[in-house]
Amino acid sequence: MMLWMGSCGGGTATRGAQETTFSGDRELATVSEAFYAGYLEHEPNSAAGLGYHQYDGRVPDVSEAALQARIAFYRRYRDAFETIDDASLSPRARVELAVLEASVRGELFALEDLRGPWRNPMSYSGGLSLLNYVSRDYKPVTERAQSIIQIADQARAYVTQADANLVQEIPRTWLDTALLQVNGMISFAREDVVPALDGLAAEARVPLEAALERLALALEWFKARLEARRPHVNDAYALGPELFLKMLADTQSVAMSLDTLEAVGRADLERNLLAIREAARLADPNRSVEQIVAEVAADRPIPADVFGVADRQVTETRRFVVEHDIASIPADEVALVRPSPAFMRWNSAFLDTPGPFETQPLPSFYYISPPDPAWPEQQQREYMPGTADLLFTSVHEVWPGHFLHYLHIDRNESIVLRSFGNYAMTEGWAHYAEQMMFDEGLGNQDPRVHVGQLLNALLRNVRYLSAIGLHARSMTVEESQRAFREQAFQDEATARQQAVRGTFDPMYLSYTLGKLMIAQLRDDMRARDGAAFSLGRFHDAFLSYGSAPIPVIRTAMLGPNAGPALR
Repeated sequence: MMLWMGSCGGGTATRGAQETTFSGDRELATVSEAFYAGYLEHEPNSAAGLGYHQYDGRVPDVSEAALQARIAFYRRYRDAFETIDDASLSPRARVELAVLEASVRGELFALEDLRGPWRNPMSYSGGLSLLNYVSRDYKPVTERAQSIIQIADQARAYVTQADANLVQEIPRTWLDTALLQVNGMISFAREDVVPALDGLAAEARVPLEAALERLALALEWFKARLEARRPHVNDAYALGPELFLKMLADTQSVAMSLDTLEAVGRADLERNLLAIREAARLADPNRSVEQIVAEVAADRPIPADVFGVADRQVTETRRFVVEHDIASIPADEVALVRPSPAFMRWNSAFLDTPGPFETQPLPSFYYISPPDPAWPEQQQREYMPGTADLLFTSVHEVWPGHFLHYLHIDRNESIVLRSFGNYAMTEGWAHYAEQMMFDEGLGNQDPRVHVGQLLNALLRNVRYLSAIGLHARSMTVEESQRAFREQAFQDEATARQQAVRGTFDPMYLSYTLGKLMIAQLRDDMRARDGAAFSLGRFHDAFLSYGSAPIPVIRTAMLGPNAGPALR
């Protein structure tokens, strides 16, 4: 497979073996091609998710020897990429090199610094994932069922090796969450997979059901082995300041002091707290912020209507993107609003798109999880998001958030930029879109709509500060939980869940981090271009870089003297 390393408006590099004025492009293409082939072999789950279905049914090798081989592989290509002189590269190839370097550094950080396979049982949940095979009809159902059987047949060896790798002493929040995941996987295997495979003949169900039971039993065994670690749990989840900053540098190409990072996030929290107080005053000067927040949250559709409301919001936000020249829409594809399948209801709403290398047109889905019909009617109603909250969820997931981003990625000519993601870029773009759309006029400046947007922003603000606090400032889970209650207006259960998430997902600061870096880049581009600045052209240029780290995009758009991504 030859990687497309051509430039975009900056050179004469072309497909295949044609000559280029950039001497380093050919070297990068050769090294990248070898790396990419090895990457797919080491990460078969990622390969299948990208749309390379020759990797279907493969479970990654997690033996100690294989893990060490994986580390050696990433070290070798880290060193190889570092030897390439980016001055010899075309502009687009420089971005690709930076993306590859960040991806390799991120893998090494997870393996060498976090030591995930040895410390975190959640590292193993993806290896037995069956979602690729049941969520979309990318090939005949009998072939997808066979891939599931292949995975089930490898499950016991996989979890046995995982157990052998894992230390006894695991942070309690990690263990609790891993057990929730394993329980969900067991339930999924026993209850959801077969019904989800529509059209599977009765005679094909028998071997599939037997294989799924073997998978469930292997997971039951792993669950028992994890439970046996309960007496040894600890609270040693914190990375510490040095590793926290290394994580940002290695995975997001963000380099700054902890004090600056924290100050920037706290300033955004204060801005949004001030804004929600003002929005509440405009909504009703005689009521408190808490009362207005409760009122906005209570303005929610009944469960039967939520999909129609979301569908209208998707139509409205797409029209807004077009009429206000927010960004170009490169295809007529849409994300279909659907109730999330029972086996995917761990999240209230999310986007599910095909891999960028699928060989046939496949649908995208904007899933919204309905309440359990067994719940009392009042509980079902309270589960539904408020209408304003749902509007900005629709912005985040579809227009112009993740789905528009996906459409641009799917048509990018670079295999590198289509293949490798970046947390702060991906979530930062979708979160940036929420405030940007309100600022551009979505909601007609209705203060209650503004409250809905700000509640989403405050949740991400507290994630940002909790990530820093939990991992670099000695914050406790209880202190984080209190911040979500008091500063993000979350209920007790959600506040606890968000605080716990921060112990094992320190990168959940990426929503606000990415949003702020994109806004800074936009403002700097506007200052540079003056009256010639166009928001739509800025967004199109930004999205042309796939999911590259935002500081890398900043340098590509502003030049080598671009300055810091945040200040």
